[in-house]
Amino acid sequence: MIPLSLAMIVRNEAEVLPGFFKHHQGMWGETVVVDTGSTDGTVALCRQAGCRLVEVPWQDDFSAARNAGLDLVTGPWTLILDADERLSPADLPCLHDLCAGSPDKVYLQETRNYTPNRTHLEWQPVTGRDPQAERGQSGFFAARRAGLFPNRTDLRFTGRIHESILPQATSLGLEAVPCTIPVHHYGYVRSQEVNSARQARYLKLAQLKLAGDPDDAGALLELATCLLEAGRPAEAQPLLERLVLGKAGLSHVVRGHFLLGRLLREQGQLVAAEDLLSQGVEQDPAFRFTRLELIRVRGDLEQWRSVNDLLEEAKARFGPESPLFMREELRLCIKTGQLPRAARLARRLAEICPDWTEIVSLAQKLEALTGG
Repeated sequence: MIPLSLAMIVRNEAEVLPGFFKHHQGMWGETVVVDTGSTDGTVALCRQAGCRLVEVPWQDDFSAARNAGLDLVTGPWTLILDADERLSPADLPCLHDLCAGSPDKVYLQETRNYTPNRTHLEWQPVTGRDPQAERGQSGFFAARRAGLFPNRTDLRFTGRIHESILPQATSLGLEAVPCTIPVHHYGYVRSQEVNSARQARYLKLAQLKLAGDPDDAGALLELATCLLEAGRPAEAQPLLERLVLGKAGLSHVVRGHFLLGRLLREQGQLVAAEDLLSQGVEQDPAFRFTRLELIRVRGDLEQWRSVNDLLEEAKARFGPESPLFMREELRLCIKTGQLPRAARLARRLAEICPDWTEIVSLAQKLEALTGG
């Protein structure tokens, strides 16, 4: 068994906990659970599963709850998961190897947040990378977090929302290293009631976080994102306008350029959007969504030669078959009358993303139109 402790916080998760425990059975040495006020069968289920359980009142602070769990873990390594998240059993050998390594690193994991909402700010289609985890899912948006780290009494979470150990890890001289073990998160495909409650909770915490530090770029981004997801762009826009004036190249500031540029494009302010997105690409060429949004703006402006150049740059950086850029190339081909090329491209994109229904439908239409 891996010398590892799982630390999780829960509240009213009786619906998903049995599946969570069954899926991960035997993957770590102990499970520490912090319950923040469940009123269903969550506490009983955790006790039946043999978890180390502590009940603490919710304080509108995810870090406080996370740290209550860290105070109880006994293994040399700690893994963070929520009840609606999964690790793939195929990643168990890699997890074992990481926990056998030197305890001077924290590991950054990609969280794949599955969602059917294709209008999400950073949605991308599934591609069969992990067929079992992706079963029944059409797409996701990704985030990174330090989810695996050594158990140290001086290493704790900070941040009321989107809490992280990275600030303290950096101050302690620990190296942050990307790892290949993704976290599969299914919270966004649960009931509307669950999603609405999470959205309201995150919005409240983001407001509190920004009130505590009005100059915090992370807090500006978090609150603006919550407002956009709640369908309140007019309230998000002034926050984004403040954010893009921050330190150039900072990840939060780059994302601010992307979000404000997208908002301006949706408002029809294409020239302003183009300028802002060009700045964002220059600040961080590796952030794909700013580049993707710039391609869309140039397409709206019918600057197809520029679109083609940007797509070639994207292929060189992100690979020749990145689905979101392939979709923009498909748009380019259709708008410039290159229908045979469009048909071939759509057919290939449908092969890569067979659950992307509108692309599959478009591929069929183009094949019929061009005779294959």
